Amino acid sequence: MFARLVEAKAKPGKRDEITGILTNDLLPVVKKQRGFVDLVGLASDTDPNGGGGLSLWEDKSEAERFYQSDEYASIMERVKPLVEEMKVHTFNVTISTFHKIAAARGA
Repeated sequence: MFARLVEAKAKPGKRDEITGILTNDLLPVVKKQRGFVDLVGLASDTDPNGGGGLSLWEDKSEAERFYQSDEYASIMERVKPLVEEMKVHTFNVTISTFHKIAAARGA
């Protein structure tokens, strides 16, 4: 399994708007992607403008295919003006209980 972690700091007062775009536009699209396992949205408990997301994929190539797609780029064009900074980290998953989700889906 492969994970992509995004850390972001929204411009003041824009976190809810970003969350809305990700929930209403990104989530329905990403759920249809081959190899997608789960998406976890994160809101900082100490910074009202901080947040992020963790996406889990069956493998790196499926994640890369989606994150390089025009569909993803189009959504991010609307998010980027609302963000002060964003960092993307990628990982190979070495231990997880999320694998049960993929197994239940027949993956």
